[in-house]
Amino acid sequence: MRLPKSLTIALALAIAVASLLILSPPVAATQNRPTWTQGDFWVYTRTQGSTTSTIRIDVHEHSTLTFAGGSYSVWHVRTTTTPSGGSATVQDSWVQDSNLGTAQANFTFFGSTITVNFDPPLAEAVFPLTVNSQWSLSTTVRFLNSSFTFPITYSATVIAENTTTVAAGSFSVAVIQRTNSGGGHDRDHYSEGAGNHVRRESYDANGNRVSDQQLTSYRYQSSTLSLLLIGIGIAVVAVIAIAVIVTMRRRRTRGPPQQPPPVPPPPP
Repeated sequence: MRLPKSLTIALALAIAVASLLILSPPVAATQNRPTWTQGDFWVYTRTQGSTTSTIRIDVHEHSTLTFAGGSYSVWHVRTTTTPSGGSATVQDSWVQDSNLGTAQANFTFFGSTITVNFDPPLAEAVFPLTVNSQWSLSTTVRFLNSSFTFPITYSATVIAENTTTVAAGSFSVAVIQRTNSGGGHDRDHYSEGAGNHVRRESYDANGNRVSDQQLTSYRYQSSTLSLLLIGIGIAVVAVIAIAVIVTMRRRRTRGPPQQPPPVPPPPP
């Protein structure tokens, strides 16, 4: 049985689009902000000199922090750093996913925990990210239970859009570069598909790379939802095609509709 030409073309287009969405490798493009959810995580391997460590970032509950400069919607993020052959250290921070900005963080010094606020949050990106986009921002650092404050001004530039390949896969990224006070610079490879950085590099003033942090595994539920929607779309197309085929088979089995018997002429 042959399908109508219009249905054949529609099915071919649907299958082709689905194949491109699922199988095509990532292509460099504008990178938009992530949308985190509770349970997202990213695991990295960090190499600095001869030392190697594992860094895991977990997204926990959502909340709102209110500082002198305003209120900020943040996620409680826990970073666990485990050096090879050493014991793990844990740091809690509260981060905006809208700009990857840290609003509050706990630091441990000589066994004591110090809470530091950044008002407004210390942003790592200004979305959307395109080549040559740049920003210059400032924040005020405040220590909890202390009147001591000081301002910070910082800037960054998106220097490239490309594909970065790490242990977790190949990702379309925007590369953000920041110059630090020592004359060196940092490069962050941010991927919308992963919902976070997939690689973070630091270079000294001579251009030598001194640290390299690469993504090894992750769970970003917003990306999973996109794939689920694609799968649902393919399933809907398949159901429609099956329904059309079944209907046409039934019509063919029944044959052409029966004509009513001719009406005899009226008697004279």
